[in-house]
Amino acid sequence: MLPAGRLVVLSLSLIVCASASAEPRTINDAIYSSAQATVGGQLYEEHCLLCHNKKYFRPVLKAWDGRSLEEFFRVMSTSMPESNPGVLREKEYVDILAYILSLGRYPAGDTELDYKDGALHETTIVY
Repeated sequence: MLPAGRLVVLSLSLIVCASASAEPRTINDAIYSSAQATVGGQLYEEHCLLCHNKKYFRPVLKAWDGRSLEEFFRVMSTSMPESNPGVLREKEYVDILAYILSLGRYPAGDTELDYKDGALHETTIVY
């Protein structure tokens, strides 16, 4: 049996190690799939390209550096397209967001960008 002091030190060490290993998720972490970006590209052409050319989002993402992807998603999904804000389904906005990330040359992964249960809030935009 460990003395109380050693037990406290051991417990604190485990907590520090657990929190240090939980790296924050960023848009560099291959958080969307190529297939999702392809679908998003089709939606982008239909709903966004008239106002936003494909080079539009590189400086926009730079301006959002350090902020949560959820904030960016909420602004996009509640204010676009300008002619009819919020007209798309949430999944369609997420697919467009995946396409925007692909335009920014952020890496694609094996799974689709998850937007449920706070996943976007836990993801940081990095430029």
